[in-house]
Amino acid sequence: MSKFSCIGACMLVMLASVPAVAGSLTVANYSMYNGGAATYTYWDSTYLPCTGGDCTTTGAFLSGGKGLLTDGTVPTLNWNNGGSAQWVGWYIGFTNENDPTITFNFASTVTVNSVTAWVDNTNGAGGVALPLSVCVDVTHCLTAPDAGSPSSGPTSYTISGLNISGSSFTVQFNQNPADGWVMAGEVQFQGTAGATVPEPATWALMAGAVAFALLRRRRSF
Repeated sequence: MSKFSCIGACMLVMLASVPAVAGSLTVANYSMYNGGAATYTYWDSTYLPCTGGDCTTTGAFLSGGKGLLTDGTVPTLNWNNGGSAQWVGWYIGFTNENDPTITFNFASTVTVNSVTAWVDNTNGAGGVALPLSVCVDVTHCLTAPDAGSPSSGPTSYTISGLNISGSSFTVQFNQNPADGWVMAGEVQFQGTAGATVPEPATWALMAGAVAFALLRRRRSF
């Protein structure tokens, strides 16, 4: 193979390895212990596949499917204002419901830049309030909601600057014992699939190397 052909082939390989622009990542499935019930039911009743009625059983282990937490719908109502069906709720006194942890699985390796989780907040009414913290993979935690969040109502937590790669990640909601309930309605991931996109400076360096090689090739004739 000539030098020119090699250069062209190498450039094609590099271009082919560039992934899509960063954006929303699609969860393949997630696993967790189901929510509980009180005045209303706070189960992940839309979870499919629902084995043996587990999606409508308090504290039952759900795995291999998806439901309320990844349906793309951000809750707009409090649990006690007509929005109970929008939330999965865990009570600190129920079996398997302390500091609920959800494991989100992807079909292949992804790089996660940020995770946004929506929780309900009625400032302790009915025992529902903000969690003490929301954590991604245990160590990446946020103790305060996003700036501009309402004093009461659906509230978001965005853990950003992660740059962590893998095919499985956990999100944990650490309950406040003074309240008891934590309710989650949606979890969304932002990032990229595959290799990292080269920085502009890297592209410039690659282009310069190719130009230099071509110039030397022409001078050799």
